Amino acid sequence: MAKRIDQPVHVDAQQVYLPAAHAFLEQGWAYFLTPESYRVVPLAYLWPALWGADPEWIRLANGGLWMGCVYFLWRTCDLLGGYRAGVVAMLLWAFHPELPRYFATELTEPIFLFGLLGWMHAMAQIWVSDKTTLPMAAQGAVMLTVTLLSRPVLQLLAPAGLAFCIACLAYWHFNPRRTGATDYRKAVGCISWSLALGLLLPLALVLKNGMVFGLWGLGTGSGTGLYLGTHPLFQGAEPPFLGFNYDVNILAGLKAKDGDHLGLVADRAARNAALWQIQSMAPAEAVAFFSRKLWWWLAHHPAQIDVFGSALRKLRLFELLVLMAGTTSIVYRWFRGVSLSPHQAVGSQPNKMETARLTFAATLLMLFALMVIQLIPILYNSRYSSALLDPWLIPLAACSVAYLTASIRFAATLQKSQWSLEIVARQGASVAPTVMMLTCVTTIAITLYNVVGKRESTSVDSGHMGQTLQHLSITSLDRVKTNGMKAHGSQMWVTTESPSVLQVRLEQDDIEKMAQIPLFNALWETEVALRTEKGQHCRKAEVSYQTADGAILQPHYRRPLLLPVLADGVIQRLVTHANGELRPRQPGSLRTVLHCPVGTLVEWRQTRFLESRHPWDAANHIRP
Repeated sequence: MAKRIDQPVHVDAQQVYLPAAHAFLEQGWAYFLTPESYRVVPLAYLWPALWGADPEWIRLANGGLWMGCVYFLWRTCDLLGGYRAGVVAMLLWAFHPELPRYFATELTEPIFLFGLLGWMHAMAQIWVSDKTTLPMAAQGAVMLTVTLLSRPVLQLLAPAGLAFCIACLAYWHFNPRRTGATDYRKAVGCISWSLALGLLLPLALVLKNGMVFGLWGLGTGSGTGLYLGTHPLFQGAEPPFLGFNYDVNILAGLKAKDGDHLGLVADRAARNAALWQIQSMAPAEAVAFFSRKLWWWLAHHPAQIDVFGSALRKLRLFELLVLMAGTTSIVYRWFRGVSLSPHQAVGSQPNKMETARLTFAATLLMLFALMVIQLIPILYNSRYSSALLDPWLIPLAACSVAYLTASIRFAATLQKSQWSLEIVARQGASVAPTVMMLTCVTTIAITLYNVVGKRESTSVDSGHMGQTLQHLSITSLDRVKTNGMKAHGSQMWVTTESPSVLQVRLEQDDIEKMAQIPLFNALWETEVALRTEKGQHCRKAEVSYQTADGAILQPHYRRPLLLPVLADGVIQRLVTHANGELRPRQPGSLRTVLHCPVGTLVEWRQTRFLESRHPWDAANHIRP
């Protein structure tokens, strides 16, 4: 984290959080009566304001939050799975390729993580350690408030949890002899008070926003998250992943006077547009769309792996797989009535402490699942996935490792100034099954990463782009040049080399026409058909723009445009963005490199230059 202390201020902090912090410092508490106050949740600007809105001081303060997160995570995992679970959690936290980066920024992630892990620690102390004290309930309340006022993702789950706790207490009150009335009533009562107190300040903020501004919520932004998260062209992920620009401000400008996507009117319009986008999907399309989103939320988008490295997905796959293995093992042993807990001897009966641990772990697993369901329609990026899901996954995965390795005992000795580590099985157990299980989990994670990586692509879905407008269509064979192919009839060629190149020339008149049109998001679409001999396949096609002097311009994002192609002889549409380097500013050619076997039949129909009109279409289909 210290190495990143001098990195540039993040764009979100520069444009939203720090200006709001400066405004609060200038206006004081009167700032809460201005419309700007509801554009983000309070701690997004109150925490920076506490440090004078100075990035250096904020980052130093976030270092303190990082140490607090480490403490809370360690204690929670130690309570759930013992010392071994704490060590595994520390390793997962320390080697996470993304989370530590945010503590050297002015973003809300450090505050949110501190609050969430602090709340989790308080709940574990109350439930597992039976510390039903006022200070522990107060810690849970304060940390829940911090969580909700920094990133309100628990604004539905927390009230639902409170209602469930109250229902349990009412049931036990009228059925005092039922199981739990004596064992858990005190803990559930303490948790109820903690949740209720933690919701007071957020509720007061909701009432203030509702009575003053007509916004019955903690802040705006959910509309934008839903609109971009269900956007057909962007596939529900960050637009730059596919080379596009954010078009939510266009929608905001069409539906609100100020054109601010965080404004109240624009936020509601974006939410309505999101509902229209979902309703426009056929059932099969919705299943495919949200299944793809679910995979990205759980295993990350390939564009984010380019940024943070392969460890981002490998670590997440390991966490998920070890959690599945641990859950399966615990459920199996639990139904058999025996335990391999790190806290008990092999084969012993589950006691109250272990029951409390497993119940709390099951609650964390349920909250993780509900969080994933809640996030599926929201805009995906790895920042949200890591910050919102890993605080649940890390302790769950760490406890799973502790339970899976419970049959192994590690003995370290110091002899003649030399350390030695001995790995032995506990009495009545064997080391081999545990070693095989962890080896299998690690192997599956790496294999799955490699298999998916070879087949996965970051490409526009040509069948779901939203409304487009054609500005240029090239159909003349005179505009086509090939390399590594020979002519085979009209607009058809046979490859003589692999790779081979298909180039569609753009003249000066085309460049001038494009320059005169005020385009925001543009696309290239090329219609081609490929046919190989039976049993042969083409690899991904690579698209770029080549200027007249021979320079090849790659997309502005980190990876080349690699599009999956089928070699079945059917016309297919190869679509990419036409922004940045792919928006021609001088004559040249759109260059498509085909990695197909020699002898592949290539048929070209046309190449079109399109404009995305989706935000205008969305604005026309939603109510004012």
